[in-house]
Amino acid sequence: MGEAMTTQIQNAQIYNTEKRCFEPGSLWFRDGKILDAPAIPNTVIDAEGGYVLPGLIDVHTHGRCGIDIMEADKTALSALSLAYAKSGVTTVFPTVMTAPLSKIEDAIQKIKAAEYTADFAGIHIEGPYISKKKPGCHDISAIRHPVKDEIFSLCERILPLFPHLTIAPEEDTDGGIRDFCACFGKRGGTVAIGHTDADFDTAMRALSDGASAFTHTFNAMTPLLHRAPGAAGAALYSDAYAEFICDGIHVHPAVIRIAYEAKQMQGDKFVLITDSIPAAGLADGSYEMNGIPFTLKAGKAAREDGTIVGSALDLFTAVKNLARFADIRFEDALICATKAPAEMVGIYDSRGSLDTGKRADILLCDREMNIRSVFCAGRKI
Repeated sequence: MGEAMTTQIQNAQIYNTEKRCFEPGSLWFRDGKILDAPAIPNTVIDAEGGYVLPGLIDVHTHGRCGIDIMEADKTALSALSLAYAKSGVTTVFPTVMTAPLSKIEDAIQKIKAAEYTADFAGIHIEGPYISKKKPGCHDISAIRHPVKDEIFSLCERILPLFPHLTIAPEEDTDGGIRDFCACFGKRGGTVAIGHTDADFDTAMRALSDGASAFTHTFNAMTPLLHRAPGAAGAALYSDAYAEFICDGIHVHPAVIRIAYEAKQMQGDKFVLITDSIPAAGLADGSYEMNGIPFTLKAGKAAREDGTIVGSALDLFTAVKNLARFADIRFEDALICATKAPAEMVGIYDSRGSLDTGKRADILLCDREMNIRSVFCAGRKI
């Protein structure tokens, strides 16, 4: 076997997650991992005073660049993984929608068989265990009552990838959330509340049972009212993680600012996602996803009745949007697409920062914070 190659990025501003700042210096990596000390490099990259960031993590996405996770074969999924990486996302939880179980199972197997550039570290099961009262763009006819044995069987198929399950807790009548967390928690399984008609108390009970996050907060859930806080209120009140689509369409920028300040009081619990659809990255026009027609115009993807079907957002833009909407520094917004999602799904031990020993998932940006190069596990794409 040949000697491992060491790469050094020098003359850079390196992001320090703990301090939430950029520091001048160099970064070394070898064998796909970040090194703890300087080493003699085989390759030297001059950052020219630019910025070095951890790769971004998207735990909720249905595709982009014309590729639909529910329809793609393993070749298309491999191409999709590359498309994510080019946008700055180095870890992905491909998200499956409500569909017949056989189609969901087929999608899971194809995802596991794909060759990755951006790492498909887990799979997000957004449906079918959701509320028919809050379906969003999901196929109502395929929504299923959550049956414990069925959920367990589905998530067993995901292993050894990390299973992340969205569920409407008011539909969980046989302790599925509690038992899922007991069974899968030690194997990386996590549960989020979403597409739900649950009231505040029901949502809070689900958190007590082991749920730890909320799916695209404010969208497809009971709203926050002053006498009925709803699931959205529980998302802000609790110390659970909460996903947000920060495109200025799904949630008003002023509400994003309020939500960010609320979640930061509880730690790094504000999680940026894209919820991107296959049309993300494509021109305006008419498209279809999971058999549902919609129109993409000026960044908004919606059905004829106005129902939003997902976003055309990329995660790096979401970080910049959050900084602008919440009036915070880019360095603080970056946490919400790196450390926070990694912690939410239990993978922060291996990625989400530039700490020693973690995957060398790295973004090299110019001085204007445009992505110049992407490294996935140390490999430049």
